[in-house]
Amino acid sequence: MTRSAARTKPRQARERLRAERERAVLRSRRARQATVSAGVVATVVTVVAVAVVVQAGRAEDDRPVVVPAGATGDDNLVIPTGVADAPVTLSVYEDPRCPGCAQLERELHATVNKLQDEGRLRVEYHVLSFVDRIASGRGSKAAANALAAAQDAGKFRDFHDALYASPPPSENEDTFGDEQVLLDLGKKVDGMDMEKFTSAVRNGRHDTWVNKVQQAFDRQTAVQATPAVLFKGKDLVKDTEHPLTAERLTRLVEAETAS
Repeated sequence: MTRSAARTKPRQARERLRAERERAVLRSRRARQATVSAGVVATVVTVVAVAVVVQAGRAEDDRPVVVPAGATGDDNLVIPTGVADAPVTLSVYEDPRCPGCAQLERELHATVNKLQDEGRLRVEYHVLSFVDRIASGRGSKAAANALAAAQDAGKFRDFHDALYASPPPSENEDTFGDEQVLLDLGKKVDGMDMEKFTSAVRNGRHDTWVNKVQQAFDRQTAVQATPAVLFKGKDLVKDTEHPLTAERLTRLVEAETAS
C-alpha cells in the first residue's frame, strides 16, 4: 500500500463519519419538526373543536328576556340582597363554575348574611356564565338561570348559599350542567316552591336574561376576572396585601357605620 493510499483511507473514514453524523442530525431535526407540526395540527384541531363547541353553545335564543323579580341596575341585570338603604354596598361578580368564587363564598357567606340581617350591608350580584365558553358544558348558564329562578321565589340568598356550599366545582367538570343537581339543591332550601322552581330550571326560563348579563359584562372593562368584590369602585379581592377575609369585611363595614 502506498503512503498516499494509507493517508486516503483514514481521511475517507473521517468523511464517512462526518457524513453519517450530518445525516443523524438531519434525521433528528426532521423528527423534531414532525413532532412540532403534529402538535400544531393537534392544537389547531383542538382550537377549532372548542370554537365549534362555543359557537354551538351560543345558538340564538330568540325568546323574550324574562327578568327575575326584584332585579335592579341598568337593564335590570343585578340581583340585590339586603336592605336598600344599607350604609355599605358591595358589587359581586361571580360565575357558578368558578372555583375561586366558591372558595370566597365559603369564607364570607356567614358574615355577609349576618351583616345583611343587621341592616348594614347590601350586596348586588352580577351572575355570570363565561366559564361555559372556556370549558365545555352549560353548567354556568344553567346555574345562573336557577339562581334567577330562586330570586323569583324570594329564595335567592338561601339557594345561592346552598349552591356554593356544595363540593367546590372544577372548571373542567360540568356539575351544574345536570339539572337534577340544581333541583336537589333547591330541595335543601326551606320554603322553595319546587313546582315553579323545577319548571324554570328545566325550561331555562331566564336563559335569555343570563345571556344579557354576560353580554353586559363582556362590554365593560372594570372587571376582568372572577371573583370580584367591588367597594367604592375598588376590587377588594385584588388587594393582596389585605386579603378579603370575614374579619376584614366586618372591619370595613364597621368603619363605614361607626359615625
